[in-house]
Amino acid sequence: MRKELSQAGLEMIDALTYDANVTVTTPLETQLKTVGLVTVFMNTILATIIAFLAILCSQLIYSLMLSDVEEKTYEFGMLRALGFNTRSIMITIIIQAFFFAIPGLLSGLAVASVLNLGMRGVLYNLTNNSSTYGLSSGSLLVGTSIGILLPLFSNVVPI
Repeated sequence: MRKELSQAGLEMIDALTYDANVTVTTPLETQLKTVGLVTVFMNTILATIIAFLAILCSQLIYSLMLSDVEEKTYEFGMLRALGFNTRSIMITIIIQAFFFAIPGLLSGLAVASVLNLGMRGVLYNLTNNSSTYGLSSGSLLVGTSIGILLPLFSNVVPI
């Protein structure tokens, strides 16, 4: 954007010649710098919130799995006695973690899509702007990766 604004100013000065008593200012560029700083600030805040939520989610899944494993200690002992090795029991626990995670991931993406639709509708009506109403590919990627990697992390590390 800065390059395009500078190019437009240079074209205007070239058209007027260098002898003209003209000062070119770019208030739009100044405003864009301010918006750029706010964007960086907001991205940092959101990344921090996502990191703390990821920590809380991994602790929640760990505590759910810990209580589930404590309740099923006898069942896992019997599976071990029947010939299951440690790797098979770990895979069983990971599959149980996905029974918690997949419905949560799907419902979270559905709620995010509905809220995004409403928020963008309000924003586009206020600004007389339009664009797509769907979730961005980055938000889908971050949400899906967190929804899949957190259960693995919170189960494999303690095991």
